[in-house]
Amino acid sequence: MYYTDALTDKKILLHACCGPCSLGAIEPLLSDGALITLFYYNPCIIDGEFERRLDALRTVAEHYSLPLVVPDHDYSAYLAYAEPYATDREGGARCGLCFADRLTSSAGYAFANGFDAFATTLTVSPHKDSRRIFSIADGISDKVGVPFLPRDFKKRDGFKLSCSLAAELGIYRQRFCGCEFSQPEISAAGGGDK
Repeated sequence: MYYTDALTDKKILLHACCGPCSLGAIEPLLSDGALITLFYYNPCIIDGEFERRLDALRTVAEHYSLPLVVPDHDYSAYLAYAEPYATDREGGARCGLCFADRLTSSAGYAFANGFDAFATTLTVSPHKDSRRIFSIADGISDKVGVPFLPRDFKKRDGFKLSCSLAAELGIYRQRFCGCEFSQPEISAAGGGDK
């Protein structure tokens, strides 16, 4: 189920994949009057990288005075479902499972803590299919019982905004999605922002 009401004074749990992408989502949500809590659940991100992104997200949370929830990081839980798809290209079945895992955890936390809706920063990246993310989130939303806010944050220059604000704040900006299986792909392609 999608959340379509006005956002003024509504509690929105924003699943945050990283600091830079969060910037592209926070600004439009705040301008709509939402009360945002950041949720950094990303078991897919390798150790070391996970901490670098969390440090950047903490800077963003402090900049906007937003609460930040950080569940335990368990990369082995990600590997349990992702390893069979290790050779998939980015955007394949592995990514769909990863989206579902992160969105399910976000929806569960939102439901348990009385949020009006949940959203994700995953749609800021031009490398992520927002329609696919919306479809996965809609199914999860129906099962868990908390609405999903279907915002394609890359629209209206959201990705560009995330890049410029990250530079202004001087925060780390990654060059791959975060999982070990995407690293060889990014290296072969010469890098790229995710």
